Amino acid sequence: MSENFGDLLDLAPDKAKEEPWSSHPDGGIIWVGRAAPEELPELYALTQKEVGEHITSLQTLQNMQKHNRDTVWGVYRASDKSRADKTLVGYAAIILLNKAGLEALEESRFDGIDPDMRMVVPSDTRPDAIYMWVVVLRKVSRIAGWLIANALGAERYGGVPIFATAGTTGGLNALKGRGFVPHETKAGIGNLFRMDRPPYVAAGSSNAA
Repeated sequence: MSENFGDLLDLAPDKAKEEPWSSHPDGGIIWVGRAAPEELPELYALTQKEVGEHITSLQTLQNMQKHNRDTVWGVYRASDKSRADKTLVGYAAIILLNKAGLEALEESRFDGIDPDMRMVVPSDTRPDAIYMWVVVLRKVSRIAGWLIANALGAERYGGVPIFATAGTTGGLNALKGRGFVPHETKAGIGNLFRMDRPPYVAAGSSNAA
């Protein structure tokens, strides 16, 4: 399975899946779903622990989720399909940008700490760019990436360019190993990386391979 999120998203089913799941190599199952509003304080605390204090505010994270319900994806694990012992093991938050947001990114005017909500598309809208805002997926990133791609669906998100900024050395190494390239010449922590993708073609269309 590729670790390139763009590839995963383009290969995902056209229609989004609700809480897709997979077996875990160490036993049990793992699945993803839209994080519940009451889970956001826990996720924010996890971000502070893993990334540090130079992050967006909890209020901003909550506002972003209210604006677009595809913003925050929780990653969960349980010992079996009953999910009786559900445990939150990580999450990913993305900002789904409109044309103005894409231009701001490309011109180094986008503020990932205090993003301008006018640059974000509302729920159920195809974005012009995806910004990987916060990713805390220790030891489950490969499985979680595929599941999140399935939860988003290729019909709305396939072919959309993806951007990210690494906040840690580990995050920087992950970007470099997963298909991202520097947006400009600098390629260190805090610099913008991008992943351009071919146009999305619906499965079964006359233009499909």
